Amino acid sequence: MTFETHYFDEASTEHTEKVIALVKEHLVDNHDIEHIVVATTEGATGIAAAKAFQNRTVVVVSHQTGFAAENENELSDTNRIQIEKLGAKVLTATHVFAGVARSFRKELGTWMTTEIVALALKTFGQGTKVCAEIAMMAADAGLIPVNKDVVCIAGTGRGADTAWIIRPANSHAFPKLRMKACLCKPLEF
Repeated sequence: MTFETHYFDEASTEHTEKVIALVKEHLVDNHDIEHIVVATTEGATGIAAAKAFQNRTVVVVSHQTGFAAENENELSDTNRIQIEKLGAKVLTATHVFAGVARSFRKELGTWMTTEIVALALKTFGQGTKVCAEIAMMAADAGLIPVNKDVVCIAGTGRGADTAWIIRPANSHAFPKLRMKACLCKPLEF
């Protein structure tokens, strides 16, 4: 089995279309991958993925409510509705690598295990960390299986610049998560 990894010179929101094209190209010969999990903040990446992969099950994962401002979600209701009309599912939940652990870091300056794991994954790029995180979030919500490979798409900040083939795991079984193949990522981030 051969996998090709495409490397972008740097992280950028400008790579979203190319990421989607690379994933589509990979799926031509990999019909067994039925699920696409994609991170979105305001909704543009989620809409693009929902349009591009209408022949697959698409799960769009937003930031948790309160991430940027109390009682607010950055994914507008208009974009959420558009994603759902395109047939994708939207998941808004606590970030697996943040949650309560982040509150201790912010309040007490104490790093907890999950944030240390997130920091380690970020050495491969922000998008790689997010791909692992959204795979577990979608698995925990019962939206993707843990016994089949999925494609996860994420980015650095906004847009997409990273895609991985992942065998998901529930968050309580994190060591079973498998980052199987990188389809694309930035070299500089």
